[in-house]
Amino acid sequence: MERSRTALAHAVDALARAGATVTESRTEIAVYQLDGVGARGILSLLGPAGFTLSRLADEGGALPVDLLADESNGIELVADKPAVPDGILPILTRTAFRALLDREPDQHVIWIQELDRRVDTVRSRLTPWGDEEPFTLNADPVDPARVVRALGNGGMVEPIGRWLLRDPDLDLSGPFLSPWRARAAGALAAALAQELERDGRLLFRGPPPTRFRASGGDRVEVAALADLQRAAAWTYENPRELENRHGLLAAEVARTALRDGDLADLTSVMSGAFEGARIAYGFGVTQQSRDALKTLSDLRKAVTEETVKLADATRSLAAAMTTSAIGNAGLIIARLTLPKGAGFVGPAAVIIGVALAAYVTVVIASGWHFLSIQRDLRADWKERLYRFLPEPEYEKMVTTPIGRAEIGFRNAAIGSGVIAVLMLVAVVLIVMSAGRPS
Repeated sequence: MERSRTALAHAVDALARAGATVTESRTEIAVYQLDGVGARGILSLLGPAGFTLSRLADEGGALPVDLLADESNGIELVADKPAVPDGILPILTRTAFRALLDREPDQHVIWIQELDRRVDTVRSRLTPWGDEEPFTLNADPVDPARVVRALGNGGMVEPIGRWLLRDPDLDLSGPFLSPWRARAAGALAAALAQELERDGRLLFRGPPPTRFRASGGDRVEVAALADLQRAAAWTYENPRELENRHGLLAAEVARTALRDGDLADLTSVMSGAFEGARIAYGFGVTQQSRDALKTLSDLRKAVTEETVKLADATRSLAAAMTTSAIGNAGLIIARLTLPKGAGFVGPAAVIIGVALAAYVTVVIASGWHFLSIQRDLRADWKERLYRFLPEPEYEKMVTTPIGRAEIGFRNAAIGSGVIAVLMLVAVVLIVMSAGRPS
């Protein structure tokens, strides 16, 4: 059946070259403007190829096969294609394959009768008839209209998903894929230009500004198309870097190319331009990395200083608590050892105890005020200076270490406050009990 389908495809293509009109859908193939001899030739090939005649007609309407004469003209022949799995578009003829290149196919997997290799792009698969290997779609590249400006009647730059190969080094040689190579070269070149001018030329601003005619795709060499594929893949692989990479590559093309060439001239310089753009991009990233490292170093220094200040505040709080505890203990001992008649000792002890508790309270309040100020400052840092840091990295570098320091201070503040209150209560109770008559 494979040979029969090939024979049918050759016969239909020959008739198309002779002036017949050929259209194909997913389920049918139709040939118009046939003569009787051509129609008989196709009818003899349909059955062995697995196709079924569904309509044979001339200008007068439906035409029985037995009334078909060699001198007949204007014959329309429609045949049903063999059933294929869902999601697959079968294409029998080269004529229909060339027509398919000018429109977005409804299916992502396309069987092509005379194709002898699998061609996987980001959004579609061209493959020999009968290939049922599963195909997984990749995400579409960013719409080139984001970075390519179309002027007036210059046309619209089309999405490049079905022209961008998953493997840029895939062998695309041979006459069968020549139409696909030409269309891919035109689509990718337009996506790498900066403007589509009113006359359809591709503008790379440079300096110096350079223009290329959108013709000559049939002269693009296979190796040059591979360079164009690699350049387009690199330019569009990262949406966040698209504008930067696109501008660098366009500038390198303008700097290295001849003036007023066509697509073949453009692709011939793409290898050198791509290499220059990558070097320029790498230098820019390196410079950005240096700036980022300096920013991160400053952040690390700020975090270290804040944790040191929190540690100092914790130590100051501990020292205040120790001073308060020792002072209150001294007051308790003094009150218990002095004669009961020393009336001034009790009020003095209470006043000093309150002062020591207030001292601890002031140290705690000062520490909490510092924490509040630092939290506001960190929120401001994050929005203004460190937005480039992913949330997990920021948490690891800032939130976690400062959070641990804050927990230490908080625990010390709670403990110190409780102890200060208890010591003050103890002083008051002892003073009051020591002052009562026995």
